[in-house]
Amino acid sequence: MAITTSLATRYWLKTVVMAIVCIVLGVWGIVDYVVVIPNAIKESSRAKLQRDFIQPAFFVEFGAEERDNASVAITVAIEEDNGLDEEWMNTLVLFRESVSSSDGAKLREAQAMLEKNLTEYGDVTPPSKYDLPMQWLFIICLPFGFYYFWAYSKMKNKANAYRLEDDNTLSTPEGTWSSEEIQDIDMERWISKSGKARTTWTAKVIVENHAPILLDDYIFKDMHLIIGKLAHRFYPEKWTPLARRVKITTEETKKDTGEE
Repeated sequence: MAITTSLATRYWLKTVVMAIVCIVLGVWGIVDYVVVIPNAIKESSRAKLQRDFIQPAFFVEFGAEERDNASVAITVAIEEDNGLDEEWMNTLVLFRESVSSSDGAKLREAQAMLEKNLTEYGDVTPPSKYDLPMQWLFIICLPFGFYYFWAYSKMKNKANAYRLEDDNTLSTPEGTWSSEEIQDIDMERWISKSGKARTTWTAKVIVENHAPILLDDYIFKDMHLIIGKLAHRFYPEKWTPLARRVKITTEETKKDTGEE
């Protein structure tokens, strides 16, 4: 029966998790950059105008300096407003009319509106000047999320390409080789106790007229069965079909060590 591989859980799970994390962070950064922070800037600016200028003007007599300052601040706010929020524009007009007249009814209406507004967003903390630029650190995570999904798809297709037939014909993403074309397998790094740990999951197949083919059991599930079958074919005294080292018997061990 032919031996095939699939993506190892350790690999695809990590890749998918990284993709989801990057996309979530990227979307979070975009929402903060486009919606949350601009709204906080807008609301804190409105709260400051009402708290610092309009509220003091409502507790002094008509013609006082606080009312003049409030009138100027309101006029500037009206001129700088984009006019998209009709309710806020009407509120500014109400405030300007209130501080510019001695109409008691108008003043009470404006005071009620002021109290409502300060209750709604009077405690909004102004964002730091670094908050908007910092969102780019999250936004740039977004393309990495799509990259990880692309990598997952690419490696899944590669996993489907590995196949070792009963006659030892080996199919890989690099090509297909018959039993006669497979010359050797390099097991130097396989389950080695020294060197870079990540490479101890790999072996290399030596084939005719091609660079060595890397077989990676970390990424591809059941790759060790292909590695083991090839290693057992070339080095039956060293490797089992499950890619494990052949255990040396006690007698052989004593002979090698010179013990009685």
